[in-house]
Amino acid sequence: MSHKILIIEDQATMRRNVALMLQLEGYNALTAANGVEGMGITRRERPDLILCDVMMPEMDGHAFLRALREDQVLSHTPFVFLTAKGDKNDVREGCDLGANAYLTKPVIREDLLAAVNACLKGTHDDLK
Repeated sequence: MSHKILIIEDQATMRRNVALMLQLEGYNALTAANGVEGMGITRRERPDLILCDVMMPEMDGHAFLRALREDQVLSHTPFVFLTAKGDKNDVREGCDLGANAYLTKPVIREDLLAAVNACLKGTHDDLK
């Protein structure tokens, strides 16, 4: 069974590129254009990992992660920020909110896959 990864990104090209990169690695990539749409997909699909931008309309990445961590059912879902906001304070804030990893754009394929693999380690082990 392939892992479901939700990509929440408001820039369509970036969203498509990350989804394609993950699909080529055998992952089931789901996409959302903002945090509100992403939360609906998360509740419905229960992804194994969420990759999320910070700056988005309607619900930004920080608000999304706060809502995710407050939801008893979804709170343990691995979460990675994938954003252009890369100074030390941004990274610290993301980690303080409970992100498992923090990647800055443009992201190198190897770095993205390393973060994805690290976050997914241990999930679905019972299916092997």
